[in-house]
Amino acid sequence: MLKDQLIKQDDHHSELFQKEIFALKNDLYYQFFENANSRWFFDISYKPHQTLSGDTYSLRQIGEDKFFIFLVDAMGKGLNASITSIMSATFLNYVVDTQKEKDCFNLENIIKQYLKYIQTSIFDDEIVSASFIIFDFKTNKMQSAIFGIPPILLQNMDNSLKKIKANNLPISKYSCKINITTHDLTDVKKLLIYTDGLNETIIDNSHMYKDYMDQDFLNASNYKDFLEMATKRVETFDDDMTFLYIEKESYNKCKIENFSIESRQNELEPAMHRVEEFLLNNGLTPKNEAYMSNAFMEMLLNAYEHGNLEIDHNEKSRSLETGTFDDLLQERELRFEHRKIHVNIHIKKEHHITTFKIGVLDEGKGFDTSIIKNKFSKNKLYNGRGLIMVSKMVDAFYYNHKGNQVILKKFQKRTL
Repeated sequence: MLKDQLIKQDDHHSELFQKEIFALKNDLYYQFFENANSRWFFDISYKPHQTLSGDTYSLRQIGEDKFFIFLVDAMGKGLNASITSIMSATFLNYVVDTQKEKDCFNLENIIKQYLKYIQTSIFDDEIVSASFIIFDFKTNKMQSAIFGIPPILLQNMDNSLKKIKANNLPISKYSCKINITTHDLTDVKKLLIYTDGLNETIIDNSHMYKDYMDQDFLNASNYKDFLEMATKRVETFDDDMTFLYIEKESYNKCKIENFSIESRQNELEPAMHRVEEFLLNNGLTPKNEAYMSNAFMEMLLNAYEHGNLEIDHNEKSRSLETGTFDDLLQERELRFEHRKIHVNIHIKKEHHITTFKIGVLDEGKGFDTSIIKNKFSKNKLYNGRGLIMVSKMVDAFYYNHKGNQVILKKFQKRTL
């Protein structure tokens, strides 16, 4: 009887966790953001301590160059914290969608609405910590209202560290004052926004991770590097652990190779060999080169077939079944002979890591990158096997908003 009750309880918790995941929104899922001024990468780590989580977040695009991020940490653990986090994410995303439709997004207004809503649902002795942030990449400004969340870390181009501390008390049933501050992003290299499950985890009898976190953040070459540093120091986190690692691309001290090919099948193999040779000649190990080249070949084929030649998965399947695929390729090559595929390779050596980056840009119509989310589901309507393979072979990949450009990244530790 007890075993049956525990199984039933676990099933309920699993369903509630799926509800938590469903409430999250990320408009930059496997995407990078780029405008005339810069290119930014957003990476998120979301690791609940238990099945039910008191942490929640969302990353929403609210304008051509504007993004809104909220990070909420509900007090306590278990069911009560989970319910508060789900309610917070669901309501905030609803308000974001409503204000986007009306083209009237205002940070102070959305916080006021959230306070009015959440204060009807929390107890007198309950608090909620939260960060509300707007990035405006056109003006290179950031607005922040931080309610009891740990400081945002910023690393500037000169590698100095800046901390943006909370400018509001944690949210309670009686909170009413809202302070918003504006910060310049012109010289910012990267940012870290996180809940206290990261910095307040106890490492030993005398140290928390916050004693090492600043230095790890400064030394990290990328999101994966920072995560490895943190998990190397901390075996098990004491609480829900959520952080957003936001990085501006830098071309300083990069070795660059650029070339373009015609949209013809006989151009693919020479392009492949050119990339392989460049990677090996610049220090990528044979094993990592094989992974990176396989991922590149998959994306190059996608750019050729689905991008420039506009052959969808159904057309390809039908033509393969009827033995007419080569005829289809020839017909499309003639129709789109003016289209090219552009390849760029960047190799950047830093203190302990070399980043190998390959960009593939086609001149097709692109695709709706939001369907990439289905690669984590069992949706049979989406053929995502190629992307699953790519995700296992590279350390990171991102599309542009249009879906006609992809960036592959491989990080290789250097021997000092």
